[in-house]
Amino acid sequence: MGEMIKVTMPKWGLSMVKGTVNDWVVDEGDEVEKGQELVEIETDKIANVLESPGEGVLYRIVAQPGEVLPVSALLGVITQGEVDEAELESYIAEAQAAAAAAAADEAPDPLTINRRLDWEGLTIRYLDSEEGERPLICLHGFGGDKNNWQFNLAALAPNRRVLAPDFPSHGDSTVSAEHSSPLAYAKMVSAMIDQLELGQVDLVGHSMGGLVALLVARESPAKVGALTLLAPAGIGTEINAGYVDGFATANSRNELKALAVQLFADKEMVSRQMVADLLKYKRLDGVEGALVQLAGTLHSGGKQSEDLSSVAQSVPTKIFWGKADEILAVSNCAQLSGVDVEQLECGHMAHMEAADVVNKHLT
Repeated sequence: MGEMIKVTMPKWGLSMVKGTVNDWVVDEGDEVEKGQELVEIETDKIANVLESPGEGVLYRIVAQPGEVLPVSALLGVITQGEVDEAELESYIAEAQAAAAAAAADEAPDPLTINRRLDWEGLTIRYLDSEEGERPLICLHGFGGDKNNWQFNLAALAPNRRVLAPDFPSHGDSTVSAEHSSPLAYAKMVSAMIDQLELGQVDLVGHSMGGLVALLVARESPAKVGALTLLAPAGIGTEINAGYVDGFATANSRNELKALAVQLFADKEMVSRQMVADLLKYKRLDGVEGALVQLAGTLHSGGKQSEDLSSVAQSVPTKIFWGKADEILAVSNCAQLSGVDVEQLECGHMAHMEAADVVNKHLT
């Protein structure tokens, strides 16, 4: 009998335990290639399309649209060569039993534990794999949180220690307008390095988190080994001020969805749950005022308030930037010299839309 390849429910994010099969984009019996889009999956955080793990014939679709299944559950079988139906049925039964056993035995991932750090009278929440060398701290963008790294942390943790904090007024950390500025966030990161005795770290920063990473490198150069910047603020002058100000004050589902789709080249990545989570966050007491203040530190007169290109040129720095970025234009990096800039086929969220490329570099 020919080779059989399992198509299984992916694990997109540290907290993902199940996903919903929305729709198959290929039919049973179709020839498929490795990397070809197979099936639309929606989680409680994001909607995305699962790509084929191999080439052959999608011989059997096991999971039907609407089914909610755990991570690693069998969705379908790709075959190469002749098929023996009895062996196929046995293969499917064994795969389903193994997935069910794995789901029952799965131990809590340390990266799902919401850890606590005290800083300036605030509670800072963060994720930490705790194990490994060369610590990497992941810094989210304006209005984001530690869960924005859902496609990255689990992939990186086997190779190095990874941490992801929520900045003040974001995620599960204390809301504080007084502590809501890029410079304050840089001081928080520096204190985190000291309190956890991390020594020298690498930083990866997305958007505003990129600006914070640059500020940490400027203020505490001995603490930073290398920077990886993803569509960073703090480089160049162009910024979509309408998005920044709009997000700070948005308080309805429709407003937030219209803003969220600007983050992605693939607009289908914006799920209902993503918008619901943003709305829940925006309605927390004090968040709007803190974000309005923070927005005022990021731009003035429609331009970015600070250009730290010189810092990027003085520290080992790699920049990834989406060609379709609608928030911070890729043209911002035009004036950089001596910095490795890689343009990707994605929007503002390179660590989500081009996770494989970013993870490979960070590993």
